[in-house]
Amino acid sequence: MFNDPPGVNKAPGNSFYLYRQLEMIHADFQNIILKNRNYNVILIMNTPGSLEHFMVHSDPEVFHEIFTDLLTNLLIHTEKGCIEFGYVLEGKDQFHFFVRECSGHSYFDQYRKVEKFYDGPVMEGLSATIELVNSLSGKIWVETREGTGPSWWFTFDVQPKHSRNFPFRELSDSSQHPDWSETTIIVVEDVYNNYLLLETILAPTGIRLINIENGMKAVNYVKKNQNIDLVLMDLRLPVLDGYEASRRIKAHCPWLPIVAVSAYAVGEEIDRCLKAGCDSFLGKPLNTSELIRTISALFQKIPAKS
Repeated sequence: MFNDPPGVNKAPGNSFYLYRQLEMIHADFQNIILKNRNYNVILIMNTPGSLEHFMVHSDPEVFHEIFTDLLTNLLIHTEKGCIEFGYVLEGKDQFHFFVRECSGHSYFDQYRKVEKFYDGPVMEGLSATIELVNSLSGKIWVETREGTGPSWWFTFDVQPKHSRNFPFRELSDSSQHPDWSETTIIVVEDVYNNYLLLETILAPTGIRLINIENGMKAVNYVKKNQNIDLVLMDLRLPVLDGYEASRRIKAHCPWLPIVAVSAYAVGEEIDRCLKAGCDSFLGKPLNTSELIRTISALFQKIPAKS
């Protein structure tokens, strides 16, 4: 019998980084395979592209438990071979997650959707899994092919909804919202889903947000526009990274506050940001209260544009 994997590392605000969560699941089950001496089983994580900074707005514990159930079920019935899990990207932002026994070839675009499980071995022990997927308002189905084991697929909405109750309930009281209706922030962020998160957080303040996808465009935008009040700068950016973009912006507009945003909240990273001219630093996943406090402090501290 397989031991339970270690507990999920839950992120605040029911948000988590997809790639990190899958890496953790892979590490957990690789340890289980080694502990149970299943040396004839190979476990593969398959994700198209890196999407290292893609944030999912859902329950990380439920997500982890769904994969745990499906992988455990397959490991119990697999003596040798290859087990593969991960996702495929359908369209722009629809993720289809899977756990399957490898057949040697992966044709992710050729699967038959069956949205109900039928009685038999494929159903065994998975009723709780179906309930977990349903709790995310998702769908789960199974594909079977001759000569291979079952492939389980599930999907759910990973995009933030424009609702004041999602996902940050702490701002549900409008009396707590500062009035920033006269201010403009540029959000330098190449993952649009992360920009939508910031839009959801800051919408009650009335602030105007402008999304820019890379550091070079951000520098050029600031040079041509004098109505920017603050910059939220991701550090891992295409074309020109956040460090160099911050240096160039500060050289042109030394008064303009820049808040660096990074998943790597370590001392060395923070020092690099400060040396590049950033006024503050926020780690990912973003904490709503900390974000509001940081912006408020900079609006009060930094003198108006001259």
